[in-house]
Amino acid sequence: MIYLDNSATTRPYEEVTALIAEEERLRFANASALYKPALEAEAGILAAKRQIASVLRCTPEEVLITTGGTYSNNLALFGACDARKRMGNRVVMSKVEHPSVYVCGDILMSRGFEVVYAEPTLASFEEAINDKTILVAAMLVNNETGLRLPVERIAGIIKRKKAPAHFHVDGVQAFGKIPTSVAALKCDSFSISAHKLKGPKGIGALYLKKGVRIKNILFGGEQEGGMVPGTYNSPAAAGFSKAIELYQKEDPAHFEALRRRFLERAAGLPFIQINSPADGVPYILNISCMGYLGENVLHFLEGKEIYVSQGSACSSKKARSGSVLGRLGHDEPTVMGALRISFGIENTLEEVDALMDALAEVPAKIQKLYKDV
Repeated sequence: MIYLDNSATTRPYEEVTALIAEEERLRFANASALYKPALEAEAGILAAKRQIASVLRCTPEEVLITTGGTYSNNLALFGACDARKRMGNRVVMSKVEHPSVYVCGDILMSRGFEVVYAEPTLASFEEAINDKTILVAAMLVNNETGLRLPVERIAGIIKRKKAPAHFHVDGVQAFGKIPTSVAALKCDSFSISAHKLKGPKGIGALYLKKGVRIKNILFGGEQEGGMVPGTYNSPAAAGFSKAIELYQKEDPAHFEALRRRFLERAAGLPFIQINSPADGVPYILNISCMGYLGENVLHFLEGKEIYVSQGSACSSKKARSGSVLGRLGHDEPTVMGALRISFGIENTLEEVDALMDALAEVPAKIQKLYKDV
């Protein structure tokens, strides 16, 4: 199997799955209880916070353990808007946000907020942010194209416009892979997810800057100061901590080599269009097989046990409105022919070559959908 869908999820380290099994067997007590076994279980929570804080260059006290990136994003957005609704009514987010942020915009609009979807450029954020803006959301790395948004300079715009805004950064596709300092970003919150860097599914975190107030969106428990009520998944937290420790030892230059090989081989296949920006992160590549339906190419590759993902939905209408490429105004053949290749630490140059050999067969094996492309 050649797995090239690492932006969707990654294969956990064997050490991580072994540790989680051990934690489930030996330290299964509820981490919120007061007796000794509970304190032993709580150690996994505290270890994860320390590891996350070391990467983000913050304090462990500023890290909330959550159920994943989606909950972290929802908590930051809804919690910030609820806490600041008397200060203004405008919400600004980029139009390329992950659905766990982007869809929140529709819900916030239904609750009476004004939501502005900005182009992923400084000029667009500059135009959209005003002194009534209470929330600004921008992802650090786009999950479909690998685009890096200019988040390092957005805080300056917020300050210059005198906006009472909470600044949230979705860092799910960036955490652990590119150097990140929340102090340098000057953000109020930053979301991460364990399963994007070879950790377990169902656990993540939210950095919340000391002194920044948001309101909780779920109720019924005091975990994480009431922000994330419910029983801690302490075994998964221990696995999360271990995954961060191991991932920090990996060589990020490996991704550059894989991307370079892909682009070299793609240059010889004229029907492949590269949609990712040249200065995007090296581990996410969005392409379009021009003239062909991306879903058909995906299943053709699946038949060779090569696994990638689609950059768009199956119907044209959904694809144009729902995918990042559609939101950015790309034409239908580009959107419908799109695929995302996302590299993992385990991938090799030989696997990239196997992918490219398979793609070279597309014109002979798959019927063209768009005859004029």
